[in-house]
Amino acid sequence: MSNKEQLFVITSNKSDIKLSLDYEYELDRNQEYELGLKYFSVYNSIRNINEKNNQIKISTDNGAINEYLSESAGSVNGKNNIQFEGNLNLNKIKLILRNNCQVDFNVENSLNTLPGFDKKIYTQSTLAPHKANIENDIDVINIHCNLINGGFFNKYKRQIIYSLPTFTVPIGYRIIEKPFQTTYLPLNSFMIKDINLEIKIW
Repeated sequence: MSNKEQLFVITSNKSDIKLSLDYEYELDRNQEYELGLKYFSVYNSIRNINEKNNQIKISTDNGAINEYLSESAGSVNGKNNIQFEGNLNLNKIKLILRNNCQVDFNVENSLNTLPGFDKKIYTQSTLAPHKANIENDIDVINIHCNLINGGFFNKYKRQIIYSLPTFTVPIGYRIIEKPFQTTYLPLNSFMIKDINLEIKIW
């Protein structure tokens, strides 16, 4: 078996990369082929807000929404009428309400689970009853590739070439992953026509 190594660099701004060759390429069947990740870089822009947790309710009778927001959710003496404050020791969020303001988390697709509140209307300052889940249970980035066998995730076979934790750097910073020792997985075919790479978060 030859130990010759070839390095391919793929750059994309999409999480789903599909490359098609002009023709079906056949590898030498007398050789063994493996694939491994040498370097991975991505900006930490994981979206913890989606269509299932992005709702909050604001109600007003007169329809003057700008005036309502300015008066009810604005600030008095430099202090916001509605304020969220983090408690790092407890990993909880405190909701601070002033001037008879209230927050209604009891709406469909509410964002209540992220700061750790129940689905109800809050009329006074309250420490969240649950721990904050700002990451929205997203803690793993899996890199899938259709060319390999042997990858596992949660005890099930998956075409995963590499996994890495999320939030190793703050939001907006670049994640740079360079494995100290590359794990190589065998190719699943000697015929190559398409190369599919997909980045999934869990």
